[in-house]
Amino acid sequence: MPIYTYYITLRRRGNFPELRYYIGGESELTAVLKLSGKYSEQVFSNVVGTLARCGGCVPVKVSGEELTYGIREDLGPIVGAYLILVRRSRNVERWGKFLAELVEGEHVGVAKAFTMFLEVAIEMSRAVRLYSPRRRERYALAPHVLDALSSALKQFVNKLTKYHHVSR
Repeated sequence: MPIYTYYITLRRRGNFPELRYYIGGESELTAVLKLSGKYSEQVFSNVVGTLARCGGCVPVKVSGEELTYGIREDLGPIVGAYLILVRRSRNVERWGKFLAELVEGEHVGVAKAFTMFLEVAIEMSRAVRLYSPRRRERYALAPHVLDALSSALKQFVNKLTKYHHVSR
């Protein structure tokens, strides 16, 4: 079985399931972000369904409480940025359609931008933590950085898709 660098997990404990996104090898995984709430299972199903249609994910662990999928290398950063995008979103169906278009190659430049966006989010979180003497964070992406970047990414995607549809 191949080793993946990117993983997405759904844990069903408590009232709302938790979606978690990890980066790393088999021996050491870093928890990058967590989404919880009423839409987390819908976001997970949408990501896995979209990736499965193009051979982009493989089940790694399937149990009653936890589902874990390994994500193909070229799609891993796109999924990470997508999860930032849908953070605190009320219209997850709209962004799900956008993810499908992105994976199908409809927005080639945006896919590359998403890859870089995830890297920027990680670097910004590291920089913010240098000035924040709080306890060690449990996730690589700081929540306040995620909130700001999620809003910025939504605006970015809205502008690009609007321009893309007008220029067709």
